[in-house]
Amino acid sequence: MPESVKKQLRRLCLDRSKGTPLQYILGDQPFGDLSIVCRKHVLIPRPETETWVTHLATHVRHNSNLVRGTASSEPLRVLDLCTGTGCIPLLLFSLLHRQFRALRICGVDISPTAVHLARRNLLHNSREGLLPASASSHIDFVQGDVLSKEGLWKEAEYDVVVSNPPYVSPAHYARTTTRSVRNYEPKLALVPECSDGSDELVGDAFYPRVVSLAQNMKAKILVMEVGSVQQARRVVEMVGMSRAWEGIEIWKDGVSDILHCHATADQIGEHSVIVRGSGVGRAVVLWADAGVSTLRKSLSLSQASQHESMMASRR
Repeated sequence: MPESVKKQLRRLCLDRSKGTPLQYILGDQPFGDLSIVCRKHVLIPRPETETWVTHLATHVRHNSNLVRGTASSEPLRVLDLCTGTGCIPLLLFSLLHRQFRALRICGVDISPTAVHLARRNLLHNSREGLLPASASSHIDFVQGDVLSKEGLWKEAEYDVVVSNPPYVSPAHYARTTTRSVRNYEPKLALVPECSDGSDELVGDAFYPRVVSLAQNMKAKILVMEVGSVQQARRVVEMVGMSRAWEGIEIWKDGVSDILHCHATADQIGEHSVIVRGSGVGRAVVLWADAGVSTLRKSLSLSQASQHESMMASRR
């Protein structure tokens, strides 16, 4: 083995021994069929995010009437808030572009470093043949602050809004994250920069804003990543009595087929909620009223009966 290669290997091993994430050392992370370039100061894509994005694409493909009109030329418009590496828009495009020819996806992030990397990932995957060359005409990444009132992207309407926002509370960040995460990944992408309220409220700071934006944009589906079932329940309670969202689901880990997985009905505040899968809660899914009938049909007859019985008992 050449001495130059030995030196490089020693350097890489030393970096790893110091806690440098393997994705920063190797330079990329698989995400679906894509290769996502990873760089310091931008959050590394997680497999749990890949899972719910894949589930969402499956739902949209099987229930396309929920997100757009009957005209095939009508575009499917998707917005990703806190886009980071751009992994979510890129995977959604990869999974949806064959069915939705008029597909428009926008990713927004406050970090110029993240926006630059997201654009690089679009180009990288196109050059590698993992995305079609036409992807660049369907996907855009812009810098913007989700919590501010400014931004032209906020004036548009979208069919689907997704977000993996900062949702780790300061106490959980200090106690439960690994040294590798604390030392190398951006805290801005994990912990909301908010000093008001309890520890839990700080961790949940982005969700009311994301829900409000999605409502104003007339979204038909909103998906937000969460860190636990407990946080998912708090997010559902934040939705309040809004009539904009008529169907609510919580998606958990351990689901290979979101359309045919085990589902149960739960009551959270004023909301009847469908809980899919088992394990850790990973996403809260809100459906506009147009999607409720199809959403309920996706339950088995026994699950639907359980759901109706629970609702009748509360009337």
